[in-house]
Amino acid sequence: MMPLSFIELKLCQAQAKIFEASVTRTNYSSPIFIRRFAYSSIAKSFDDRVYLYGFDTTEDVIDIINNEFGESDYGEIKYSPDQMFWIGYIYRCLSIKYNLSSKSVYKLFNAREIVKYYNIYHTFDIVDAAERMMENVNYDNSSNQEKAYKVAKRLFYAKKSCL
Repeated sequence: MMPLSFIELKLCQAQAKIFEASVTRTNYSSPIFIRRFAYSSIAKSFDDRVYLYGFDTTEDVIDIINNEFGESDYGEIKYSPDQMFWIGYIYRCLSIKYNLSSKSVYKLFNAREIVKYYNIYHTFDIVDAAERMMENVNYDNSSNQEKAYKVAKRLFYAKKSCL
């Protein structure tokens, strides 16, 4: 798989810094922050690759998320800043490399799952880690058109063999 471009790296770094800052700037748990981020308007701006064109600071982003979902002190689990930085980075890399929305990546790797991968893959190159994680969940990256072609081909041969 191709390495990340300069803009893609900047998006990964920006998201990683937001995740890292959430450890000290939010009262709720890290898993709650991760879920809230995945479903936020900020995540949508990352998905659309327009986040870098705004002027939001890390504090502003966390305030926006808190305004969208409300202040809370729910949950007790706080991941380390290093873990949160890596989680933010890998989520964005997965989103970019596999052309998935933040919500889709979160559905594949929720907060409890993604933190398990930190212990295994945090020393890997980020693109290699993303590929291995997707292999672990048996993610099929082939297009729908390819899948439809394969199904039609099987049906054609099945019908031909019955004649």
